[in-house]
Amino acid sequence: MIVRTSITRGWQSMKEQFYILILLFIYRLLWGYFMYGFIRSAIIPILLRYPDKDAGGSGMGRLLYYIEGQFSLNTDPAIRTWLWMLLALVVLRLLLSPFIRAGLLHELHQERKGERGLFFFPGMKIYGLPVLVFSLIEWVLTLLPLYWLAPKMYGLFLSSLFNYALLLHLVPYVLAWLIYIFIVRLFLLYMQFGYTGGTGMFSSLFICLRSLIPAIGVSIVLGAGGLLLLLVCGLTGLFCPGLPALIIRQISPLPSTLLKMWGISAQYHLWRSKAFPQ
Repeated sequence: MIVRTSITRGWQSMKEQFYILILLFIYRLLWGYFMYGFIRSAIIPILLRYPDKDAGGSGMGRLLYYIEGQFSLNTDPAIRTWLWMLLALVVLRLLLSPFIRAGLLHELHQERKGERGLFFFPGMKIYGLPVLVFSLIEWVLTLLPLYWLAPKMYGLFLSSLFNYALLLHLVPYVLAWLIYIFIVRLFLLYMQFGYTGGTGMFSSLFICLRSLIPAIGVSIVLGAGGLLLLLVCGLTGLFCPGLPALIIRQISPLPSTLLKMWGISAQYHLWRSKAFPQ
């Protein structure tokens, strides 16, 4: 019951934040176009030089191609410059995400207070840096288990090159890591609710612990929608290549963004029902 109520109220909040959805859709669409052009400008010339067997290339030619590529990675300044630019763009995208979440959280808090207006950009300014700190903590905690998991997973991966069945041994490690990431993100999200709402981080963490089952239920329901969207995009590209796949791929950021915003809004209303019981 509480899961359905939170999801329903989250959807009602989504209607109040429709302008944010449109802004984020345009942002993701333009970012996707830019990244596609940036990566394509480097990858296509490399692929055109590949000595494919069907194009008359030989095994020796392909070996020389790989050797040249390895040599260029170490010596060609243009390639290293491009890789640094790619890394900078990825970091920029990561740094922008917390500010977007800060604006969304501020919008939700103002809605709770009965205020009406465009609070997204003021929220980015007020809470952007604190939410960025939360994100930095999240990234550190996310990568921390890899200190112990990576050596084991790497050894299993090398062994699986000769026996593909050994790849199944990686599944428990990957699954445990993904569950850990989910829990960390959920805890930190509720702490952000408390920080930006003025009720305190640790009291909100306690709310998350008390409401862990409903919070997981909300994530599963809306996460299933995201998984369905991913399957639709993948199957369309596989079975209906061409214009249908292109159209679905271009509009996919809209439902994807909607589901992410809906998920945050639903979790917020679950937190709100405990932090501000009526």
